[in-house]
Amino acid sequence: MPEWDLAERLAGARVFGMTKIRVLVAENHPSVRENLRYLINAEPDMQCVAVAKNGRQCIELCRQLLPEILVVDEILPGADGLAIAAIVGNRLPQIRVVMYTFNPKVCEVARGMGAVGCVVKDTPYRVLLGALRQAAPAPSFTRH
Repeated sequence: MPEWDLAERLAGARVFGMTKIRVLVAENHPSVRENLRYLINAEPDMQCVAVAKNGRQCIELCRQLLPEILVVDEILPGADGLAIAAIVGNRLPQIRVVMYTFNPKVCEVARGMGAVGCVVKDTPYRVLLGALRQAAPAPSFTRH
């Protein structure tokens, strides 16, 4: 069985009888923010629950919505992504942070501050989607 076929079957299986991976996107650029919302919502096993355009809004939405995953840009008005990763890691440890950056050197620092993943922005979107799936907590099955 080809690897991509297995990945598609697993993604479909995650939706059947299970909840979708809830993702919050914090990104300073409006078109990137909306592209990420669209791409995440197009996946059968994911849902973008909200988008944030600055650090304050990001922290507030994390507190209100408690997403499973936060995708955070390295540079946000009001707070940088590294500071947000540290705040979320300390105050809301159930939220898993994936840093989204142009600078690959930030990845090591982000992981040291609690991020479970880091994706460089010039990689294909499928890499980010894979990182989100990898960062997601183990799926919880619902009984019928």
